Amino acid sequence: MGKSCIQEAKTRKTTFIHCTDSVISPGFINLHEHLDFSTFRPLADNGVKVNHRHDWRVGTRRNERRETEVNGSVADAVKWGELRHVFSGTTSIVGGPMASGLTRNLDHVAGLEAGLYNPAATWAVFPLDDMSGILRNGDCDYGPNATTGDTAGKIYRYLAHVGEGVDAEAANEFQCFSSETYDVTPAPAGGGLSYDIIAPNLALVHALGLTEADFDLVAERGAHVVWSPRSNVFLYGKTLNVSYLLEAGVNVALGTDWLPSGSATMAREAVCALSVTKESYKRTIESKTMWEMMTINAAHAASFEDHIGSLAPSKLADIVIFSTSPSLSYHDPFARAIYAPEENIELVMRGGKILVAGTGLEDLATGACESVAFGDVTKTICVEEELGASYVEFEKKLGGVYPAILPCVPPDEPSCEPTR
Repeated sequence: MGKSCIQEAKTRKTTFIHCTDSVISPGFINLHEHLDFSTFRPLADNGVKVNHRHDWRVGTRRNERRETEVNGSVADAVKWGELRHVFSGTTSIVGGPMASGLTRNLDHVAGLEAGLYNPAATWAVFPLDDMSGILRNGDCDYGPNATTGDTAGKIYRYLAHVGEGVDAEAANEFQCFSSETYDVTPAPAGGGLSYDIIAPNLALVHALGLTEADFDLVAERGAHVVWSPRSNVFLYGKTLNVSYLLEAGVNVALGTDWLPSGSATMAREAVCALSVTKESYKRTIESKTMWEMMTINAAHAASFEDHIGSLAPSKLADIVIFSTSPSLSYHDPFARAIYAPEENIELVMRGGKILVAGTGLEDLATGACESVAFGDVTKTICVEEELGASYVEFEKKLGGVYPAILPCVPPDEPSCEPTR
């Protein structure tokens, strides 16, 4: 990576790709996914908006429990989910389980892939040990194995689901992680104390229940927020006023959450983020700002900003090239990247390995590759070594699950229309 083609590069048999009217971007980084649900179709909209994740997860407070069982094997679902993100320009992900060789899995040492090294980020869905559906207000009597201040302080990068909801119980979760004096009485079964873990090594996933004063503290401490607006709106009827976070100085990254209630791709999450911010808060998000949430901001939140998230000398070759088309009206290069349909992706490269190549770039692809239709165009994909089978064979084995190659608006996409 450099500003000019220096003589040294020319003499070492460097491959040059001449792009005309294309946009070259670092690969997208998705810090919030649940890859094991990647073969599960989006939930039907029943018109009900709940107040806390346990309301729909386990049916607390007489709410309907929404069934989201893993469809097929976890291993196959994870591979399928990573394929969906690779095909749409994502090269790094935090998603729980992992598959080798597709996206970089930033929460697994074994999944960092060439060029990234231990330690990996730590991903926590239930940091308060409340998986059974514990709701509290006024104390921290969650499970006995909730994360403590000492534990959180020793973690390299802690991405923790906190405050997923719009009620006092969601707000209470942040209180239990932001004050050592909020609850000083141990619970009889263990745990029950509050801690202050708000620090630069923390990234809060969702954080929907936080107040502006809470976000001021997050900004002051240098902590991060991972924002998933589509899932917020679909389940709870609203999402964060991200403009306030940005103006307060909070580093915000974008994440898709999961297929049942979130976005199938980062591009669709960006579309939702833009529209809901306009509708709910009468604010706009500049394309460059959105692009940063999907690249360098996310790299910073996961603490890999020295290696990925931007195009710069010595950084890894995680690169996506986007073409233009008459159907894409954006002239802004950042918008052309983040809102592009998959047909416009000319190249996806992770660590120098080409995973997707468009028309005219097929000769660059190496290894076991095959031609696959992306809408009205054909692309060369090179994923057989990672799948242990050709893409066509793997898709057939799964038997009609939600597609990995998607049109501009995916089928049955969860609504991004706010109701609160």
